[in-house]
Amino acid sequence: MTSAPCPWRLTVLNSLSEALPYWQHLRTAGCRNPYQSSEWLSSWFETIGKERKIEVAIAVVQIEEKPVAILPFALERGGLASTLTFLGHQNGNQNTGLWDLSFYGEVTKTQIEDILRNVQKQTGADVFSLSNIPEHWHGRPHPFLSAAATQSPSPIFVQDLPETFDTFFRETHSKSSRKNLLRKQRHLQATGDYRVGKAVEPDEINRAFRAFLDQREKRAGEAGIPNAFSNPVAQDFLAQLLGLKPFASGEATKSMDIWFLETGGAIRATYLCVEQDSTLYAYSNSVAHDDMLPNSPGLVLIKEIIEYACGSPQIEVLDLGLGEERYKTAWTKAVPLKDLALAFTWKGILRQKQNALRLRIKTGIRNSDALWPLVRRLRKLKAGLGNRG
Repeated sequence: MTSAPCPWRLTVLNSLSEALPYWQHLRTAGCRNPYQSSEWLSSWFETIGKERKIEVAIAVVQIEEKPVAILPFALERGGLASTLTFLGHQNGNQNTGLWDLSFYGEVTKTQIEDILRNVQKQTGADVFSLSNIPEHWHGRPHPFLSAAATQSPSPIFVQDLPETFDTFFRETHSKSSRKNLLRKQRHLQATGDYRVGKAVEPDEINRAFRAFLDQREKRAGEAGIPNAFSNPVAQDFLAQLLGLKPFASGEATKSMDIWFLETGGAIRATYLCVEQDSTLYAYSNSVAHDDMLPNSPGLVLIKEIIEYACGSPQIEVLDLGLGEERYKTAWTKAVPLKDLALAFTWKGILRQKQNALRLRIKTGIRNSDALWPLVRRLRKLKAGLGNRG
């Protein structure tokens, strides 16, 4: 890497609370995403992060005492090497950093290299391993991405929204698929007590959250699909974001919504969502595998959420997050993400090679028409054997 004179000053903080004033400044003056907000990362670190023994390394870039970038990193120690990653990357959908809009538009790759080198010097890390960075973000190629960046295993699914839902529905779905989805919605409505919306009151939020956890767990047991929220610590992470549990400071703050579809006296589908700036981020969902499943309550719920988003003057973009699913490709387009690995020591070079091999194997299996269906069948078989046991 090369260094170039630059008027900025870099500080690496080892506490989220120390970085909070800088976050507050860029909340209104910059470009950001919810997966690297102070609320999201505080909740993650207090629960999952501490269980994983993660160390915080928040890089704050300032020009004339004004924060122009917050790069929320974590120091992960394991084996021979210490690795700098994005804080909370295990449970987020994309990683961007938080930026002053003007600085983000002007910062050069040379300056970014110098910033990363300074972060490495202050932390003593052996390697950077930065994942799920959007190729283009806020009108430019993301400045973290160099020729060394590689394709991430999965894209995110994003779409600009038109002013009217009916137009969007017609543009994205054929006449037969529209009729089929509306027919399923009518069947759900006919069961009685049909409701779709955001949970508002604490009791309602808690009820929808319990349904989310139960539905995810049953789905994992039946299909062998890993459940990222089976661990009580991961459940506490979501509960804090939903305002159901207080942070370490003692304050309970709601920064995420839970949508639900209820009919026949039971919640049949849920979706965790965050509205930030002009984007609705749909994070994670669940569907009840019961007698209403043939009527696709999950598909009806996302249709209703999108209809709400189209009608909201504050929402211009829909982001359905990571992972290719049929309903995502119906409504949105794939947006590629990239990963960046930068080794600084021989230990880092070894770790980088190990990670690259693991990623190639994982990507190869995921993209294989023969191997990926086999993995899914084996998971389902394993789940079936576990249920009988």
